[in-house]
Amino acid sequence: MADAEGRTLYRFDKDSAWPMKVTCVGACAETWKPAAPVDKEKVNGIAAELVGKVKRPDGTEQLTIDCWPVYTFTGDKAAGDISGHNKQGLWFAVTDKGKKAKAAG
Repeated sequence: MADAEGRTLYRFDKDSAWPMKVTCVGACAETWKPAAPVDKEKVNGIAAELVGKVKRPDGTEQLTIDCWPVYTFTGDKAAGDISGHNKQGLWFAVTDKGKKAKAAG
């Protein structure tokens, strides 16, 4: 999955979907930028019912895919980059079903 600018969306294994919980805060959120919520009626390539949002500890809202908070990675330099995939064994690109993408190769 990617945002409107083509940036890959990632999920973090230390977050949770049930209940929705955000653990990437502070310095973590400087490197892994929380994706902003979107209008679920305007998304492409994903079922609208999988698109949601969660309130972060700082009170801002973050996009969720199948209840998982999602992020962009500052290490990705161009649309379509996936340099954050499997980073630290905790960060994974998100599929259109909200699942972890398989490892490249």
